[in-house]
Amino acid sequence: MGIFSSASTYAIRAALYVAIADLAAGEFLSTRRIAEDLDVPFPFLTKVLKGMARGGIFVSQRGPAGGVALRRPAAEITLLEIVQSAGGDNVFHSCVLGLPTCSNETPCALHVPWTVERGRIEDLFTRTTLAALVARKGAAAPGRQPRRSGRDPVPAKPSRRKGKKR
Repeated sequence: MGIFSSASTYAIRAALYVAIADLAAGEFLSTRRIAEDLDVPFPFLTKVLKGMARGGIFVSQRGPAGGVALRRPAAEITLLEIVQSAGGDNVFHSCVLGLPTCSNETPCALHVPWTVERGRIEDLFTRTTLAALVARKGAAAPGRQPRRSGRDPVPAKPSRRKGKKR
């Protein structure tokens, strides 16, 4: 379990995926392809991408050659904007324990340390652009991890039958 909603996590992964694709002007990446490659449910991703289009992250186009593309250069899009467009910025405003009454006046047990850490995370998300993530060499790609091919290198445990000695 992460501190960000599934929508926020999928939004970041989708934006990173599209940024890495480095589309030519007027080119779009299929929403279905993004969903398949990221292993995200298509209906849910479609909803997330619509929010990102409304939030100014993506431009979308319908039809056979349609899909999504970045609306602005990746260097101008911050992680905070992506999370906000997915409606997941409540992590920066709500109680980490989910208590509705938590505030500076009635703090939960984690209120003070979480306020400090939440501020640091929000600052990180404000300073980090999509282009900075794309530029990180050696970072895991947002798509599916390659499946292992061939046999499992760890041999299976030998079976032990009752009553028989080996």
